[in-house]
Amino acid sequence: MLDATLATVDRESGLELALTVTNEGDEPITLRFRTGQRADFAAYESVGAGGSRDEPAPDADLVWRYGDGRLFTQALDSETLQPGASTTYEGTWADPPPGAFLIVGSLTADSNDTSATARVTVD
Repeated sequence: MLDATLATVDRESGLELALTVTNEGDEPITLRFRTGQRADFAAYESVGAGGSRDEPAPDADLVWRYGDGRLFTQALDSETLQPGASTTYEGTWADPPPGAFLIVGSLTADSNDTSATARVTVD
């Protein structure tokens, strides 16, 4: 079983994002990737009805996605997490606009929907 946390730090260079994935199970877990992208990050307007703390509202606008417009190596790869082991994947949202956002960090491994969220306010 994988668990994930998302940390955010607002810096002058932008909003730094770190998705940490931990194997909480008793067996090794192999993550299989189709590209060099290991995680994706998305920012949604933190407004709208019907959303929860952990997911955007159905009418929330996608403001930014880390993977949009980027090129990643097109090579199959894998990574194995032993029980209790963690790995962290990082990204930066350069120059975000002021506002309140729900950030969703998602692991891009095949057959895996591990994600974590964080609410941030950018001044």
